[in-house]
Amino acid sequence: MKNVLVCVKAPDAAARISKCASRMGVAQAVRTVMTMEDLQSRLAAQPFDALLVEVGMARPDPVQFTRSVLARSPHTGVVLVGTVDPRLSAAVAAAGARGIIRGGAEGDELVVALSQAIMLVCPDRPIDMPRQRVAPRGLTEREMQVLRGMSQGKSNAEIGRDLFVSEDTVKTHARRLFRKLGARDRAHAVAEAFRGGLVH
Repeated sequence: MKNVLVCVKAPDAAARISKCASRMGVAQAVRTVMTMEDLQSRLAAQPFDALLVEVGMARPDPVQFTRSVLARSPHTGVVLVGTVDPRLSAAVAAAGARGIIRGGAEGDELVVALSQAIMLVCPDRPIDMPRQRVAPRGLTEREMQVLRGMSQGKSNAEIGRDLFVSEDTVKTHARRLFRKLGARDRAHAVAEAFRGGLVH
């Protein structure tokens, strides 16, 4: 299994990422850091296959950030997660980043985007992990549409625009699907949906 280092600013986001990694069965492969000093010491201490970085941590110059990480750890795949201008995205990719995953700048959307990135980087799971199949029964088509939007890192407002409903209506559908999936929040719902094959 690949080793993944996740770099975020907020302690709450770091804690939630660790919980999501645990629920996905990849906790032993995922580590989190919240400062540049911790990031540098982690990279110096051991090689990581992938570095998932909240865009805010790479500012003010994500291009220079990418170059400095790759100078220190050339075999690490750097992926930025968050909102990035398309021109800057191209410059970051030219500097050696493996990609940019569009997601919210903070809160639930950021955690969902980072969880998706972990799923992409760590598709294999431990053999002894209990695999729970989430049954699609009970979810309405509208709830599935909201769940798919969440899995794409969209905000409630963006999902509402796509479905031509209000943000409050999206929140109502979200609460119902959380209950049906036994999920505590968006990130948990998306993790359960990926694990159960409801979204890909």
